[in-house]
Amino acid sequence: MIRVWLIFAMVLIGISYSALIHFTTFPFINNFIVKCLVLGTVFGLINYIAAELFFWRIDKLKKINEQLKINLNIDKLTGILNRRAFDEDIKNLGEQNGSYSLIFIDIDNFRDFNNRFGHDVGDSVLVKVGQTIQAKVRERDRVYRYGGEEIVLLLRDCNKTNAWKMAETIRSQISELDNGSYPQITISLGVSSYPDDGKTINDLIVASDQALLKAKHSGKNCTVLC
Repeated sequence: MIRVWLIFAMVLIGISYSALIHFTTFPFINNFIVKCLVLGTVFGLINYIAAELFFWRIDKLKKINEQLKINLNIDKLTGILNRRAFDEDIKNLGEQNGSYSLIFIDIDNFRDFNNRFGHDVGDSVLVKVGQTIQAKVRERDRVYRYGGEEIVLLLRDCNKTNAWKMAETIRSQISELDNGSYPQITISLGVSSYPDDGKTINDLIVASDQALLKAKHSGKNCTVLC
């Protein structure tokens, strides 16, 4: 449909300017070759300008659409990726060779921050944790807000040993955050790896979640491996 309108617009512009030049300029030009040159040059420039404007508009719309797609995958509060992005990314993991790991993270006693101090404080804790984790991972790693106060890390080309080291680094860094007059922020973590703990991403999700529950039941502020 866009191409049809483009053709129609160019033909209409061509007819309009041909008529305009014919009645305003050509009466003063008797040479046939000069007429052809003038008409061809003007018509060519007009077509070029019209095409440039058209493709500029198309490029602008593409950029807007790309930005909208990015925004759909970003958690508005923390600035990290959201559950939708996680669901999209794991679709291609079955085709990946090599190892990868999942780290499930839960903020300890998060309800206390909301119930005792208000949701603004709880939101601030989420933002601090999300930004700290994002700053600690590698460029190829992905950080998602999985839901509520739960965050998930997808570590590509990362075995269980390195995933545990990453988890402990993050846990230690979070526990050292300055939270002002409010209680210390701590997190519990569950780690699983492919292919050690499952043959599919769904196996790893279940395994990481179970490891996280063990961490919560083990006194919190710790990392548990599957």
